[in-house]
Amino acid sequence: MSADIAAAGPQAPAADPWRRLMGAIYECVLLFGVLWFADYLFSALTRFQGEAGPMRLAFQLFTALVLALYFAGFWAQGRRTVPMKTMGLQLLDRQGRTLSTTRALARFGVGLGAIVLALGLGHEIHWALYLTLLVPYAWCFLDADRRALYDVIAGTRLVYLPVAPVPRRKPVSR
Repeated sequence: MSADIAAAGPQAPAADPWRRLMGAIYECVLLFGVLWFADYLFSALTRFQGEAGPMRLAFQLFTALVLALYFAGFWAQGRRTVPMKTMGLQLLDRQGRTLSTTRALARFGVGLGAIVLALGLGHEIHWALYLTLLVPYAWCFLDADRRALYDVIAGTRLVYLPVAPVPRRKPVSR
């Protein structure tokens, strides 16, 4: 565990909704490239063209697996994604400890489940139910500790650890 996380512990301030949103947007930009290459590899190796059938399900499961490995790999044991480092974000459990791999996977599963549920409701019942995609994020405004709904369910919290400025080197005079 790094010194910053150990010093922060359970008293670390919760990440505000704006910082959380900016981190998610930055994460989406990076994930576009990660998923593009991974899904291109899948399509090239299997000759999948997007048609309906068992290969589409395999493609969707492969994409979910890539995302699970990415997020659980970065969230567990105090690791952070590049956007999390840039925005000064860290995932902790309720006691202020870094996440185990199991808890990181649980958080990913709950988040993915919320997205799939919202997309299913919007597709099968009424288009306006696509707005339920915003419910987990909107929960930050209601929760005292600014946790998203998937954080509440998974027992995690996103905290803000200020990024230390990088000292500038003095130019060498000759």
